[in-house]
Amino acid sequence: MRLDWLRSLFGRRAEALDRGVTERAFGVRPALSRPMEEGLALWYSLYVNDPPWRREDERLRPSGLPAAMGRELTRNALAEFELSVSGGARAEYIGEVLKRARPGFARAMELGLCLGGAALRPCLERGQLYVDVCGATAFTPTAFDGNGRAVGGVFRETAVMDGQSYTRLEYHGFEPDGDYVIRSKAYRGQPGGQEVPLSAVPRWAELTPEVRIENLEGPLFAYFKNPGGNDIDPGSPVGASIYGAAPTVELLREAEEQWYLLRWEYRSGKRKIYSDGSALDAGQFDDELFLRGRFTADGDLFETFSPAFRDEALYKGFQDILRRLEYAVGLSYGSLSDPQTVEKTATEILAAKSRQRTTVKAIQESFQGALEDLARALDAFASLYGLAPEGDYALSFSWGDGVLDDPDTLRQDKALMLREIAAGITSPWEYRVAFKGENEETARAMLAGEAAP
Repeated sequence: MRLDWLRSLFGRRAEALDRGVTERAFGVRPALSRPMEEGLALWYSLYVNDPPWRREDERLRPSGLPAAMGRELTRNALAEFELSVSGGARAEYIGEVLKRARPGFARAMELGLCLGGAALRPCLERGQLYVDVCGATAFTPTAFDGNGRAVGGVFRETAVMDGQSYTRLEYHGFEPDGDYVIRSKAYRGQPGGQEVPLSAVPRWAELTPEVRIENLEGPLFAYFKNPGGNDIDPGSPVGASIYGAAPTVELLREAEEQWYLLRWEYRSGKRKIYSDGSALDAGQFDDELFLRGRFTADGDLFETFSPAFRDEALYKGFQDILRRLEYAVGLSYGSLSDPQTVEKTATEILAAKSRQRTTVKAIQESFQGALEDLARALDAFASLYGLAPEGDYALSFSWGDGVLDDPDTLRQDKALMLREIAAGITSPWEYRVAFKGENEETARAMLAGEAAP
């Protein structure tokens, strides 16, 4: 998808974010290119069910498909997700924070998939550490390391007091000398407007305008990026939406146009009875059914208008578009479309499930990396503010992809691994990890006849 395509499709320039704000406030430029900023504006409008074509044709009612696709992928990715933290008191503390933050993981993943990326930021308030989820409209990355991990960015927070809105920008980044710096600025109204002291808003009054921290291994936030391709700016380190490609956006519009035609078919094809009105009592007249004052063609008192519906063909066309959307974002057939209308061979259905499994696995791997960065940031917070005793911790993830596997494929995979175990290629504990959802330590202990740790 290119900038000229956006303009030609919608007939107007997509509203871009003000990239000059961060430069004027903190002397840094966003990592988003201009096409990416415009792409983000489009993805956000689709996500909140306010697509550009709604303003061009009021008959088209947004269907909520963009957000539905993100929710469906998120549901599959987190269906069997488990996270545990082992170690001493420090590990226990990090585990408790992550446990409280877990309800927000689905929101973070959905925002990241639909808007390209999302940040998870530890925040300390009244001695309590919690995790804030920030979508791409509330977090702008400014720097990435050689591994594609975001190491700098600007967070945006709003507050309303006495009918007046305020905005706080918080910059995170590493300085050339290696120090990690956090800078905060507050504005009355939108960012870049009249700057006010942080004390203007009571909840920000205790914040320090600038904090410098030495010897940090990574940023005090985590960034989850959609692992899919970026058609807008292939060289950008910033993630793109699952529906960011031009053909996918066109399919979303086609789906709403087709849905409008289907709805119109039902409305326009409602049964009507024409009558001259002489045979109807005024108190029993049904405006929905009878058209009084309309003489029939042959002079009869009544004449029925009952056309045949063409809904079957229109519905089939709508389902075809939904299946093309499922293919575009990596969902299996029947995730959005009506499973009863899927006319596919067994091989095609298995291929579709395999495609979704591959998509979901990539999402899980990317989100696991973000959670590892989040735990690292929580560990740093615990040390900086003395929230828990020093000590090591170890994360254990279980995604349990059984919900995505076709039973036949799962049996084949198990049989193959058992043959590899018999041949000495694979260890028995690996089987337990792959198909019983255990971590390596537990699997080895179970095979040795010991109690699980």
